[in-house]
Amino acid sequence: MPRSQIKTETKLWQMLKKNTEHFVHWTRIESRSSFGVPDLNGCLDSREFWIELKIITTKTDNSYPRWSPLQIAWQTKRTRIGGLVWNLASHPSSGSLYLLDGRNLAERLMDGQIKYDHKESVPTTDDGWRALLDRVK
Repeated sequence: MPRSQIKTETKLWQMLKKNTEHFVHWTRIESRSSFGVPDLNGCLDSREFWIELKIITTKTDNSYPRWSPLQIAWQTKRTRIGGLVWNLASHPSSGSLYLLDGRNLAERLMDGQIKYDHKESVPTTDDGWRALLDRVK
């Protein structure tokens, strides 16, 4: 899937799954049943982590996507007890992926400065996807 076509969370999930399911065990969470719980639970190299998928819909990447208060609360509570929670945001206009650690989410949203923990082009190889996910475990 060309990186410019990652315009929905569903397409981002499909691309992530297709490129990583041979080394990550994924469970997709239905948000209608669990308010605030991230979209994905993954396990890589014996480490469990959570990922919330987001799409940055603006032309430039100088904004955050939107999180609900329940998503912010869940990530804050989980990371306070040592859970690994990350936000993976796609910016279709630039073909970039951004990672934001759930430990930093509430603080960064409140201070208004746009700062992600990691930015890179959408990976095109298995090694690229592995390197991206090695950052979340």
